[in-house]
Amino acid sequence: MGSDTSPVVVKGDTCQQVVEKLGEPKGQVRGGRRTTYYYDRGTVDFLTGRVDRAFLITAGEATAKKEQQAKEETAARRQAEADHARMIAAGKAQREEKLADKAFAAKPPSERLAYWSDFQKEYPDTDVSVQIVEATQLIEAGRKDQDRVAELLDMNKRAAEIEARFKQLDADYAASLANWKRTEIDDERSKLTSELAGIKSRLAELLK
Repeated sequence: MGSDTSPVVVKGDTCQQVVEKLGEPKGQVRGGRRTTYYYDRGTVDFLTGRVDRAFLITAGEATAKKEQQAKEETAARRQAEADHARMIAAGKAQREEKLADKAFAAKPPSERLAYWSDFQKEYPDTDVSVQIVEATQLIEAGRKDQDRVAELLDMNKRAAEIEARFKQLDADYAASLANWKRTEIDDERSKLTSELAGIKSRLAELLK
């Protein structure tokens, strides 16, 4: 319980006496009648406000411990910095290797995006934002092309259906002698003519 450079904490000392000898504690825990003060040198337990027991190393030992901890922290920090630098170098090298790979460049944009997304997780400090944006834009452009082709097919199909319906309407009109029937045919033809005009206009836009 003694110290080579500090006053001795003895059983029966008050909290104030301990603070006068060791300084303010780094932390403390209270539980019922017991209180524990925490120091770099160890702990002091109080029972109803007076020292019951103390587990303290000497001031010299405490200093040596802090110095050792500081050395270990410095070594750990340097190691982390070295590992970080190696990771950055490895990421840059792998990025440049992939960018020079013609086979990789020929892969579908979706595969390239998946690769660069995984790459970014593995090498967060290596910038591949340009590659990710480029692949994403190509994917989006491909989707637009697919939508455009699908719409073209739908429009052409509907135009063919309207043309076929016109022929049927012409036949129905010629065969019908009832005015009301011919009026219905004229109304349907008018609606289909308007729809066909809209389709042709949209086709012209899609084919630009």
